[in-house]
Amino acid sequence: MATVAEALQIAVGLQRSDRLGEARALYLRILEVDPRNATALHLLGLIERREGRRDKALELIRGALEIAPQMADACCNLASTLSELGRIDEAAAAQRRALAIDPALEPAHHGLATLLCGRGGPRDWAVSAASFRRALRLTPQRPNLYHDLGIALRQGGASDAGALALAVDSQRNALALQPDFAAAHMNLGNLLVELGRLDEALVCFRRSLTIEPEQGGALYNHGNAQHAAGLADAAVDSYVRAARAGVNLSLTRLADVLTGLGREAEAEQVLRLALTRPGSDVAGAIDMLSALLVRQGRYEESRRFFADYRYPHIADPNAFRIECLTAIAESWLAAGEVDRAVEVLAGVHGHGSRFFTVKSIAGLQQVLARQGKRLERPANPDPAAPRICSSTLATHGRFAHNVLEYVLLRLYAEKFGYRLETPDWVGGYYFDLDDPKPSGGLKPMHFARRILNDLVTGRRDDPRPDVDILSPLFLFEHREEWRERVRSWLRPRPEWLGHVDPVMQALKARGNTVVALHIRRGDFVWFRYTITETAWYVDWLKALWPTLDRPVLYIATDDPATIADFAEFAPVSLDDLAREGAVEPWKGLEFLQDFHVLMNADVLGVSAQSGYSQLAALLNRNARLFVEPDAAARRIRPYSPWTSSSGTP
Repeated sequence: MATVAEALQIAVGLQRSDRLGEARALYLRILEVDPRNATALHLLGLIERREGRRDKALELIRGALEIAPQMADACCNLASTLSELGRIDEAAAAQRRALAIDPALEPAHHGLATLLCGRGGPRDWAVSAASFRRALRLTPQRPNLYHDLGIALRQGGASDAGALALAVDSQRNALALQPDFAAAHMNLGNLLVELGRLDEALVCFRRSLTIEPEQGGALYNHGNAQHAAGLADAAVDSYVRAARAGVNLSLTRLADVLTGLGREAEAEQVLRLALTRPGSDVAGAIDMLSALLVRQGRYEESRRFFADYRYPHIADPNAFRIECLTAIAESWLAAGEVDRAVEVLAGVHGHGSRFFTVKSIAGLQQVLARQGKRLERPANPDPAAPRICSSTLATHGRFAHNVLEYVLLRLYAEKFGYRLETPDWVGGYYFDLDDPKPSGGLKPMHFARRILNDLVTGRRDDPRPDVDILSPLFLFEHREEWRERVRSWLRPRPEWLGHVDPVMQALKARGNTVVALHIRRGDFVWFRYTITETAWYVDWLKALWPTLDRPVLYIATDDPATIADFAEFAPVSLDDLAREGAVEPWKGLEFLQDFHVLMNADVLGVSAQSGYSQLAALLNRNARLFVEPDAAARRIRPYSPWTSSSGTP
């Protein structure tokens, strides 16, 4: 009769030979004899996972770890099972437990890196890249590790040219080890597009598609590069093939190219198709179809369609209710029925860019109408002269993101003598700007943020006039030499001061020094941005408070529960001032009242990674002290919103 050890050896052999039923039966017999055999429990758990019974797999692997808590490979496999169940935080903790037991366990380094890379967010990408590098030190000839490291570096390198260069090197290393690695060719192409090296990028996509001719992801990305290179007809073909391969995200991109070619009837058909396909960009298709119908004056048809629309591939029939209401409000706004537009979105709360833009512009137009005024957008007096546009300025992010995009665009336009054209956007209404509306007919410029930053700062000198520069964009550095110019652009229109000035007046009536803090939560939690802990600000205030002349603390936050953390400083918020009758909330536009306080406070504390409060700091002329969170040190530190100019580009 075989011993337990011999039976285990046989069962492992059966499992490696993919004879899972026989292996499973043998593990069960071993456990009848030895119920606390951790190895048998662990390996039986792997069979259960392989056959799709993940909950049972978790039970068995955890049972093995209760008996033998130092089984690093079992921790690693527990993490993989948790990851398949979507329990990413628990999976990451299990991989870290595996590495605490065995720091040289390559699958755990690889698994942790993959988890963090996929979960996303600035807090994870650097750790992900470091974990991939540790895995490579243990197994340096793995092309897939170089490929995955390149992806992590690209995600974390949005504002770091060095990280993008390392990402390129990493994909090239993968290809040196495996020249027929189609995904590495594709992702190298994506990097080269972002770096503005379109000819090289197109070669990479062609190589990827030579290896895997109908790979949907490569076709989709090839279409992006072709569109960026001005090869619109070729991009149409790539997007159509990508859709046939199941990449339905390509449908909205296809519609965009068709619209640019003047083929709006075809674009409309594609958008309506996207609204019925699983895995498509439904929100984007709603926005684009709404804009198309409004552009053609089909207001009533648009309202009927979006009132009735239901996406057929999600159990919740109201999954895209906010996007549909936004489209309906947009049609009322375009028809000049401002009150109807405001009414549609009253009481609706959302985070989408289009929702924010339509709701805010409707509110601002309503105020103007009640003053007997209307904002008239000028036309470009000379469309034949060099110009740039950003037709997507109001489609990525909300108020601050859009304003910061605008700053980069205008710096670029002014440096090279181009006229800047913009669509309707909230900053264009709130600030006293007079940029002409789009004249049309410009070639799209995708992935432009690095190129524009390098042009503005003088790191390159190959400007591109007559392009439609597409979001997302942002300025990498805010040089002191630009400070007064930017501030001169971004002054609130006089029409709004009656809504925003009373908040500052109410605060000044309470004391001589307005200390304003921005505490951001909301979508920062979902997207895993750095969270500013209120305890850091409380500790800082305890030291600062006695040094100030009659200070009053104002809290601007999307999480009112955090205000109680500052109780010892008698904090006030916009809601508090409204309850006291000191101010009237600007219905639907309260964010502008908070912003005005941040922009005019005597002491300003920003929230980590928040463009909203950082923009307010850039525009604040009054503050004698600016502070920000230092997440690594878990404290608050002084900072300067504007940086000294570099001596050389």
